[in-house]
Amino acid sequence: MKTANKIYWKELVEILQKNEKPENVEIDFRNEMLDFKNVSLLNRFGFNVPKNLINYDDENIDFSDDPDITDEDIETGKISWSIKANFNIEPEIKQWIKTEKIEINSLIPQLMKNFYETVKQIKKNAAI
Repeated sequence: MKTANKIYWKELVEILQKNEKPENVEIDFRNEMLDFKNVSLLNRFGFNVPKNLINYDDENIDFSDDPDITDEDIETGKISWSIKANFNIEPEIKQWIKTEKIEINSLIPQLMKNFYETVKQIKKNAAI
């Protein structure tokens, strides 16, 4: 079995940028943080970078080509919001949910929608 040649990650990136892929190499990361661009290049050629060495710099992400989210996107369902919530349920209600096989993930959004529509209707009627 042939032993792997050790190569410094920056040298490997330079080689990969020339669209060449060395065989049988072991990457020497020297415990240095790599930016996403270099990690992406290494991954494209099948080289994995330890997660603890990946520098996620959210401040420098370019979102300029991402379209803005509009009210229409939300109203039409193109974009939807998801909320995770934890709350206590009384034992009697918990048993009722189990017995009736109620799907909580469907029930709660419907209850919220009904409550919202009711409050909206009350405010509309109060203004008349």
